[in-house]
Amino acid sequence: MEGVHDMGGLHGFGAVPVDDLELPFDEAWEGRTFGLYIAAGAAGARSGSIRPGIEAIAPADYLAMGYFERWARSLEAGLVAAGTLTVADIDARVRHPQPPSRHADDTNPRMAAGLAAALVNRPGRPSGDDVPARFQVGDTVTVKRMAPEGHHRCPRYVRGVSGTVTHRPGGWPHASGDGPPEATYTVRFEMADLWGEDAEAGFLHLDLWERYLA
Repeated sequence: MEGVHDMGGLHGFGAVPVDDLELPFDEAWEGRTFGLYIAAGAAGARSGSIRPGIEAIAPADYLAMGYFERWARSLEAGLVAAGTLTVADIDARVRHPQPPSRHADDTNPRMAAGLAAALVNRPGRPSGDDVPARFQVGDTVTVKRMAPEGHHRCPRYVRGVSGTVTHRPGGWPHASGDGPPEATYTVRFEMADLWGEDAEAGFLHLDLWERYLA
């Protein structure tokens, strides 16, 4: 989906701050949001994945939110869509927050086991090099000019630009979730081809599904 989240290459937002000592979470609630997202998935309490939910946030709200605020909004939407909570439930908790229970008996062994498995057994390659592939390492490919719908993971700034295939990671289900695993490619782009002759020297590498390439 074309949305405000696809900000790569847009002007006017200033430099991206880089913190060499960046911690995963700046605030405790951010860690809890991440944990709730994983736990809700392991328990089957939410529907959908995080990115499509984030991309559905209205542009003005998206720009006003921090990174994990968007996670929280997407998590809430997933819990409501799954029927685990209602909007009224969430509003009530926000208006009348309650401290979490600290009783050991509240531990759910099944959920704890599912959470541990979700963290340890991260998704691997669903199929190897047996997925049919049109391109080989060293081939020149061009990203199609297109306006894909839904969650796609093909940034606007590479569309219409040519690059070189440097690696074939194998087959992966498309971001939209439709169809069988599809060939993917790591494509190297010249920075000058993306940003003009004034760009810094070097390359940019992107993993892209075959359907985006010609």
